[in-house]
Amino acid sequence: MENIYEQNFDVKKISAENKKKYMKHSLTTFPPAASIILHIITMGIFTMIYYGLKHGQLPKIKDDDFGAGKAIGFLFIPFFNFYWIFRFWIGLIDRVNLQLKLRNMEVVPRGLAITIPILVVTSIIPFIGYLTTIANYFIVTPITLALLQSSINKLAGGK
Repeated sequence: MENIYEQNFDVKKISAENKKKYMKHSLTTFPPAASIILHIITMGIFTMIYYGLKHGQLPKIKDDDFGAGKAIGFLFIPFFNFYWIFRFWIGLIDRVNLQLKLRNMEVVPRGLAITIPILVVTSIIPFIGYLTTIANYFIVTPITLALLQSSINKLAGGK
């Protein structure tokens, strides 16, 4: 099967049996505003753990889909975490977007999943790093969390 997470993948190609299996998840609702406030108060720790746990609440459709333990744990490995943060956010957005597409709902912009890790990685650059950290922490990540959590709430409400 071609990459099911591609933006242009036609979900009509999925058999009814597989579609039913792929639509199963254990996502729960949570206020988007609370996720933003907790992100800021905990300096991103809440975001890393809470959204890492979301990986474990989504069905593993492809062989390289990972669960919550791997999602969160690999973020603590020095230097490797610069690569893993891309997999973390892009994987989460792709998996949530597939759930949304299976239900004919509007998807979360994938560009946000790419912007967060880029800003995190550029935060190590002298002088520029301060600006990218502030932009990521107070602008990009809160916007992403609001859109992502709103979509997760839609999915959780209509399991």
